[in-house]
Amino acid sequence: MENLLLEIGRKAVSFIQEIRNQSGLDRVIGRHGDDVTRVVDKKSEEYVFQLLNETGYKFLFVSEESGVVRQGDDYEFVALIDPLDGSTNFVSGIPWSSVSIALYKRGERDFNKSFAGVVANVFTGDVYSYYNGRSYVNGVEVTEPKKGSNVVLGYFTKRDLDKALKMLNNVEKVKIRSLGSASLDMILVCLGKAYLYFDVRNKLRNIDIAASTGFCSTLGVFPVNLKGERINPGIDNVNLVGDVLVTYDQSLLSRLF
Repeated sequence: MENLLLEIGRKAVSFIQEIRNQSGLDRVIGRHGDDVTRVVDKKSEEYVFQLLNETGYKFLFVSEESGVVRQGDDYEFVALIDPLDGSTNFVSGIPWSSVSIALYKRGERDFNKSFAGVVANVFTGDVYSYYNGRSYVNGVEVTEPKKGSNVVLGYFTKRDLDKALKMLNNVEKVKIRSLGSASLDMILVCLGKAYLYFDVRNKLRNIDIAASTGFCSTLGVFPVNLKGERINPGIDNVNLVGDVLVTYDQSLLSRLF
């Protein structure tokens, strides 16, 4: 399964790169909440479904574009899929978007216990994967990420300023960025390349961050809500997560909560 997911991540990225100059990829063909489904999202989703089905395993798909896709009752795994995280970046030519897949054993109820998954950067081709408690970058195991960044990746609106300031007031000399791909942003934090990620717009869903949560959990970093509790939005459907905070610094969590 480990090598299969690594290969699926690479193939999905190659597919999106191959079609990136096709006309009409940015056309909106559906809406879900505040987000939209574009042609490129749907094409990527269909290709990821195809790749997973070709493995010979049986899946229940839970995907951003199609919701729950059941192919029978004898599935072995639940696959939470975001076929193109950062699609606005993609169609705008901003090089920060990804394909993410998180796998759970059938019957699992803990969102933090995905046993395998992959997040693949569409533009760079870098693949972040995990399997049975170990994490990898381009197939090389991650051991002890370097820490010490002062970069904060934050997402908030005017109505969320109080929540955002609560966090920012507890961090000194920060550099704030909003890059536009939740899964890749979280991985930057868990690898020590950013200090803090938060999204207090109350709009993230489980499929947005399932694979990055799986990757980060292998490194001992878990997303929490604004009460300091580990998030657990469910697995068998597309569910709202709400506000999310991720940092490797336990002392920051102690100050906040």
